[in-house]
Amino acid sequence: MPIENTRGPWPSGSDFIDVMQRRSSAALAALHDGVDSLVLTDFPDYENIGDSVIALGQAEFWRRAGIQVESAYSWGTISPKVYDSRIPVAIQGGGNFGGLYPQHSEHRYRLAERLRPETLLIQEPQSVHFASGADRDEFARRMAVRPGLRLAVRDTASLAAVRDLVPDAILAPDSVHMLGRLSAAAPTQQTVHLLRRDDESALPAGAGAKAVDWPAMTFADRLARRLRRTFLEGAVTRRMNRTTDRWFADAATRLATGVALLSPGETIVTDRLHAMLIGLQMGRRVIAIDNANGKLTSYAGTWLEDLDVPLSFAPDLPTATAMV
Repeated sequence: MPIENTRGPWPSGSDFIDVMQRRSSAALAALHDGVDSLVLTDFPDYENIGDSVIALGQAEFWRRAGIQVESAYSWGTISPKVYDSRIPVAIQGGGNFGGLYPQHSEHRYRLAERLRPETLLIQEPQSVHFASGADRDEFARRMAVRPGLRLAVRDTASLAAVRDLVPDAILAPDSVHMLGRLSAAAPTQQTVHLLRRDDESALPAGAGAKAVDWPAMTFADRLARRLRRTFLEGAVTRRMNRTTDRWFADAATRLATGVALLSPGETIVTDRLHAMLIGLQMGRRVIAIDNANGKLTSYAGTWLEDLDVPLSFAPDLPTATAMV
């Protein structure tokens, strides 16, 4: 069930936020064709705000489509009974295939190998960047061969990377677009710089030392979370799962944190894909710098080039600063 073009036709003057929401909805409808309930796995139980925003966008599509989320699991709380599921199982979108995040890759591969062969396995929209030939071979051997696999990728570079392995892979926008316009406080300063501090950064060490990034959890934050889950939810071990509502409530809190972090700026300078997309959906001007995998330019080239978007790209941080 390939989608060669989910980008139109829509009037060139249409608001890009609305256009991207419709593009996302059309692609996700094809990805979930015939599905009325599912189990969600790999829920983002960590600091990355972008992945939580993806989860909320997926949930918005499922709500509109009348698809019931029967249960949700993080990679650390997945129950062995999921492998015996008779209803479709979905894997959280975002991140990368290809070896950059081994624990999440292993989760996907185990599902592909252990899930009942007749059960539909849906990979929500994802990027693909194979770190090595061995990583590509592992994907081909452990996941691409699975019957009943529906795989969605977020940009044309990712589609090219898997097309010979999964010929019916679907090209789909990031699910953040399902959230449409994001309300935010009025800007109070000219610029907010939000820059990566991880291995996906392409910036020199020490660049943007005064910039912010998605907030990292401190030891005290983790302890408080563990205590809340133990005493308020009865999750006395880290392996115990939570209710679907509680997972999504955490994701909504992270989105609010991200919006509050970005909203002071009239212009947002960033090398994070979701800071770029959240900023645009807040109505802000964005100056983007690509990450180490070319994720931002690949995404913009796939989905945004034909739209009137307040987005510019800079090759480095000094150029981005000069463009403000």
